[in-house]
Amino acid sequence: MALVNHATKEINAKIVYYGPEKSGKATSLRYVHARIRPSLRSELKSIPASGSPLLFFDFTPFEHLVFGGYRIRFHLYTLQGSVANPAAWKMTLKGADGLVMVMDATPGRYQAALQSLTQLRDFLDNYGMGLDDIPAVLQLNKADLSGELVAEVAARGLGLKGCRVLTTNALTGAGVLETLSALSPLVMGRVGERDDLPRLRGAEAPSAESGIPADTAPERPADDAGAVDAGPRGGESAHHLAAAAPPGQAVGQVSVSQDGVRVEAGTVVIPLEVSSSQGIQRLTVTVMVAPAP
Repeated sequence: MALVNHATKEINAKIVYYGPEKSGKATSLRYVHARIRPSLRSELKSIPASGSPLLFFDFTPFEHLVFGGYRIRFHLYTLQGSVANPAAWKMTLKGADGLVMVMDATPGRYQAALQSLTQLRDFLDNYGMGLDDIPAVLQLNKADLSGELVAEVAARGLGLKGCRVLTTNALTGAGVLETLSALSPLVMGRVGERDDLPRLRGAEAPSAESGIPADTAPERPADDAGAVDAGPRGGESAHHLAAAAPPGQAVGQVSVSQDGVRVEAGTVVIPLEVSSSQGIQRLTVTVMVAPAP
């Protein structure tokens, strides 16, 4: 469960990159860290955890306040390499608010993925949870080496039918940011259900940039800090949506629409759905991705 400091109005949500050895989870975490502006993230740190290196850092996914004036930080964790002591994963998963399940999509690694997911279910069971109780996405890494592997078929084979699936190449970074972008609204929606936080309202709803590493978003003018550019496929910006929402109308959930996040010629296209008691409103945001340094 996310930790909330009401004195400082800060929300701290934990996201764990979980997977078997050499699946690409540590490489993915390093790529995300490298793409975020240094002013919005901490240093990437590594400490021993029951014999395995624990990598972690935290960052602010957007610069403005959410949830009635609160600021949110995502804390990303993973274990690197072979994890000989299961207690290391059990400790790392404690209190997780979201999961990126990183699996190697190359031929011959299917059994390792199955075994890893079985262990994950056991770890969560220790905390009285199941995979259905925590926001999660499946990251199929090394997808370019998987031949005719179909993402949805792989998910069903792994017992993850209905889970959002994204294909990536962690070495090049292809799909890595999109994976985090797909999970972030799910985590935000879960955090927004807490009784000790102000309910999401139209004017306070997280912008469509939530979960996108900040350096991929274009700089905004100082006098337009609340605006978000709408995408070319229709929909409203979060700024316009907020203005149109009746006063006091609560937003129940912010999620990525079924169309899914996609990349088109260096631009990340993020279709979102904002649901409330008044129905569902849709918005599309495009984010220009800067070349890696």
